[in-house]
Amino acid sequence: MSQPATGTNRILLASENPIKLEEVAAVFPGVEPAAVELTEIQSTDVQVVVEHKLDQVAQLDLPAPVLVEDTGLFVESWNGLPGALVKWFVEGMGAQRLKEAALPPGAPAGATAVSAVGIAWRGERQVWTGRTEGRLIDARGGLGGWTPVFEVADTGRTLGEMSFADRMRWTMRRAPLEHARAWLRDRGHHH
Repeated sequence: MSQPATGTNRILLASENPIKLEEVAAVFPGVEPAAVELTEIQSTDVQVVVEHKLDQVAQLDLPAPVLVEDTGLFVESWNGLPGALVKWFVEGMGAQRLKEAALPPGAPAGATAVSAVGIAWRGERQVWTGRTEGRLIDARGGLGGWTPVFEVADTGRTLGEMSFADRMRWTMRRAPLEHARAWLRDRGHHH
């Protein structure tokens, strides 16, 4: 079942976030950012956010598979908040102030980073999630977002201070991206 060469290996990412793009490119070399404007619903659940974005992507009838990703930080002391809303907290107060607000003296420092990766292609859709356990600490590393205040369990390092190779080993995005790649291969898309 061969297809014309044009566009058969293309993968589009519905995001222009550089951290996201770099990690997706490690699993999908040559991924292209798709300049699509998607509205993001207000939900703490990354899977709900991704499914809502996939609904929008499906309407666009793009010529290649489209990946959608959303990440949340679920903080133990805040009963799992802010989840998928974390980027607004970081934009509004910065990662260090978020950590300080979430961790008054004696509060548990545990946190879980969760990624949902969705793909839409040829009328089909699927979403996978991945998790990385860790804890909140004072900011270390310069990657951006909330990565400098999230220390990955058993590593002693934040995502923000890891080398790219180490970050790809620990990132919450890796497993769902690998599932997405396998799902596409099963459907005849060889990237």
